[in-house]
Amino acid sequence: MERIERRDTKEEWRLPKNVRQIGEPGSGPGQRILIEDYVYTYLHQMAEKNLTCIRTAVLVGRTEWDAAVYIQGAVEADMGQEPKKWFSHEDWSEIFREISTWFEGQEVVGWYMANPGFPPVLTEELKELHRRHFSKSGQVFFQTDVLDKEEIFYIKGAGGLIPAGGYYIYYEKNAPMQEYMSRKKGGAGIEPEGILKDHAAVRFRNVMQEKREQSAQKKALAFLYTSCMFLVLVIMVIGVTLVNNYDRMTNMEHALHQISESLENEQDAPEEPLSQDSLEAAMEEENRLASAGEAAQTPGEQEDQGEEAASEGAQEPSQEAQQQESAQEQQETSPEVQESVEQPESPDTEEAPEEPQTQEVVSQAVKEPERYRVQKGDTLLEISRSRYGTDEMVAKICEINGLEDGDKIYVGETILLP
Repeated sequence: MERIERRDTKEEWRLPKNVRQIGEPGSGPGQRILIEDYVYTYLHQMAEKNLTCIRTAVLVGRTEWDAAVYIQGAVEADMGQEPKKWFSHEDWSEIFREISTWFEGQEVVGWYMANPGFPPVLTEELKELHRRHFSKSGQVFFQTDVLDKEEIFYIKGAGGLIPAGGYYIYYEKNAPMQEYMSRKKGGAGIEPEGILKDHAAVRFRNVMQEKREQSAQKKALAFLYTSCMFLVLVIMVIGVTLVNNYDRMTNMEHALHQISESLENEQDAPEEPLSQDSLEAAMEEENRLASAGEAAQTPGEQEDQGEEAASEGAQEPSQEAQQQESAQEQQETSPEVQESVEQPESPDTEEAPEEPQTQEVVSQAVKEPERYRVQKGDTLLEISRSRYGTDEMVAKICEINGLEDGDKIYVGETILLP
């Protein structure tokens, strides 16, 4: 119900939005009558349930000052077929118990009677019942004949009850009345097929249900549209970010590729041989250590070392043969050299033995290492055999070159031979 407060503190009553007019409510005197759709439906169902007897009920709701009677529920009152015995103390006790159970907080606003086959007529007996039990202002009497489809509301006027010009049926959520109707039918639906005869009410409810469904669909579509727009925005942001970072990703990939290639080349590349400067430095250090060791030797040790060098030199026939051939060639080509050789030796030279000079030359040759470039298929064992005619020089070669493993030499590498 809607109310508007006037400046003089009185309230102006207005009709609900969803109403259906029956008759001409404004043509009669007194208050306006509004009955909720489920209450109206229940009263007709109750009357049609048994067409051979009188059916009665008490109407509950509220009265909006002097403007309207607002009927929100109906409680069936099975009081028999004799009106004189109606509304006894026991009847009212049962009625109020039902009201407190199903319509707590609402008040009695009138009563209802259906007498199938008899037109709605306000008899003196009915007037007396209304005067005795429903004398408050705003309480109404609703009488129907479901067979002839006649119905009328009576309201209190100057001379007692008078017919109202019409009334309104309004549509609003009415959970208490729905539960009461369901209980009366044993838990079944409140509008089973074939009972509701008011097709206009059915159409109105269908229209209202369709509107509610359309409203729910609109809300769902709006939510879906908002979600789609948000998703599209996220995708666009991700796409723009990827496009802006594409160049950076390409450069990073290229740099990683170069790093991997350089690592592979370093793994595949052979170890580089020692440089010439390193070899010369090593030779100088070896000579220095050898000269220091020779100074510390005794004369006997020096002679033994000279004999060992001579014996090792004897094991190199190929080198001595080459030296002899070169000496012969020089004698043939240089007569001065031949004359110097043919001259008789002086007594001084005869006195000086030649053997120490030879040992000194051999030892000098041993002390100065020879550089040798490793060829394909060479091993230290083969080099020792070809150079010295023995396998015992392998250790010496490893020592002078600082090699821990005699097999780790590479093609093109320059090594020192003692």
